[in-house]
Amino acid sequence: MKVFDEEDLAAMSPFFRGERGKKLAGLVLRLCSIDKVNQVYRNSGSLTGAKFAGSLLEDIGVDYEIGNAGRLEKLPKEAFITVSNHPFGGLDGIILIDLMASIRSDYKLMVNKLISLVKTMQENFISVIPTGVKKEDINGTNLHAVRETLSHLKEGHPVGFFPSGAVSDFNLKELRIRDRNWQTSIIHLIHHARVPVLPIRFFDANSRFFYFLGLINWRIRSLRLPTEVFNKRGQKPRIGIGDLISVREQEKFTDAAALGEFLRQAVYTMPVPASFITRNMLNTLKA
Repeated sequence: MKVFDEEDLAAMSPFFRGERGKKLAGLVLRLCSIDKVNQVYRNSGSLTGAKFAGSLLEDIGVDYEIGNAGRLEKLPKEAFITVSNHPFGGLDGIILIDLMASIRSDYKLMVNKLISLVKTMQENFISVIPTGVKKEDINGTNLHAVRETLSHLKEGHPVGFFPSGAVSDFNLKELRIRDRNWQTSIIHLIHHARVPVLPIRFFDANSRFFYFLGLINWRIRSLRLPTEVFNKRGQKPRIGIGDLISVREQEKFTDAAALGEFLRQAVYTMPVPASFITRNMLNTLKA
């Protein structure tokens, strides 16, 4: 049981075919920590959804912390949307599935096609094809994902978004780590959905080397993403839960752009909570 292997690389490029190509593919998988991804995947492969995400976090040694966790007790029993920044490019999605799907097993998170290779969490994924770092919209090939999202919400289920659609990067002009602009089609989707919105902010980031690679080329940086999952071992990533934004409050904004800016501010200006509880403490409270 594997997420990605030598055969997948061979399908992507003839460079990895044949005996020599297969050996090179194995080297690439080790350098990019894909072999570690496959190992933890095998360890928890009998589980699905939130249980798989939780087992995976324990396997890689991450026990995240939640600020203002009490706000999770006020979530609607019907449809709602979560919006989050995207600092990790993988681990943040695992954390959201572990957190939100353990509260609502019907929670689905919109993710890119690469992350959706993790078959054991597909019940909590809505998969889209990335449009590239310079584009700000979802292309026509992803209309199915948009329809699935609207249908899921209409049926009373929650959905989560990373509205930037890409992992955070380092901006040389601004000299800071930041998300790219939110995708306009995601903002329009939220505006059209008319359900409560829960802002969630991740307060930590990837390694400096990850952002350095991004200054060279975003594709090279992407190869580092699996390693950025495993180098968090022993760390406690912090997330904050914002105030639930009601439909009535959203109606104050006459157009999608204004609502989008309001939601962005709700995420990115969220202050660091005064105190946190660990994921394991939250699980104890649920019990």
